[in-house]
Amino acid sequence: MTALTNSAQLRTRWQAETSEPVMALDALPGGRNAPDALVAGGSEGALRVFDPDGSLRYERDLDDALLAIAASPDGTRIAALGMGSRRLWSATDGAVLHSEGAGWSASAAWDKKSQSLAVADGRRVRVLDRSGKTRWTSVPLTSTVTNVLWPRGQLRVAASSYQGVTIFEPDTDRITNTLEAPGAISGLTAAPNGRWVVGGSQDATLHGWKVTDGSDFQMTGFPATVSHLAFEGGGRWMACESAEVLTCWDFSGAGPTGRAGIVLTGHQAAVTAFSWVPGHRQTLISGDQDGNVLVWRIAPTAKPGDELHPAGGLRDDDPVTAITIGSSGATTPIVYIGRRSGRIDALAVA
Repeated sequence: MTALTNSAQLRTRWQAETSEPVMALDALPGGRNAPDALVAGGSEGALRVFDPDGSLRYERDLDDALLAIAASPDGTRIAALGMGSRRLWSATDGAVLHSEGAGWSASAAWDKKSQSLAVADGRRVRVLDRSGKTRWTSVPLTSTVTNVLWPRGQLRVAASSYQGVTIFEPDTDRITNTLEAPGAISGLTAAPNGRWVVGGSQDATLHGWKVTDGSDFQMTGFPATVSHLAFEGGGRWMACESAEVLTCWDFSGAGPTGRAGIVLTGHQAAVTAFSWVPGHRQTLISGDQDGNVLVWRIAPTAKPGDELHPAGGLRDDDPVTAITIGSSGATTPIVYIGRRSGRIDALAVA
């Protein structure tokens, strides 16, 4: 049962029930001020597309344990990846465009023009074209690839694995940066301008690199593995989680070295997912293992070393497994919460 702790912050739009734990969520762009649809991936392989009003558009299946999904920015393609396969569908009608076997694939990212899809494939990175066919393959990395992303939306692909991050330029088939770090990188993000790449490690540290010169920094003292990291759209603040703690780091100017983080205090259980709300007053939505969802506002006057308390949220006893943000077609963003029971909550953000 969901109960709002501050009804002014989140308003229920719709709910949907699925038959398996929600593994991943992604907003499917509607285009030209049209509201976004929602793509939901279940742990057993089902992929469902929900229209903006919550009605089920269609359901498809990966025929594999699902690990990740990625909707293209132009709203025409949906990719799903699993333990041993990947599949690409048309977003419009769910027609299969391509399907093939693969290594362990837990991460995928479209470039900003929706022309190329980077995927983790065992120890390699592959870049697929819009039809789903491989157009470039990396050399093997030191271990299974844990994350892939396009640092500036195109041209180069960053991939994390054991002992660091490798940045490739697929069009020239070369490695442009090798960013070393001890241990395994479990989470990865990049600043919107591509200047910074930051990884969270299984050894409870944060490791970041300035891509232009390869200089790096390391932050320690986290209570547990740092698995989720994300920059807000303006590029100043980067959030990360570790156990029940969320911290925001100031990347303005010379970066976070020598600056304390803003500590977001409010969760009583491990944070399992969070997402920034695009273009919405530096608002962040987070969910935890107990099922609670909190809303945070980073004020323009916020500074390193501050402690922040939630502006509102909702209480629930169904653990949060995934969060993504979509557009309603107007000025009100929609936050989608995926839960272990298979329930999805669509909430308007005030």
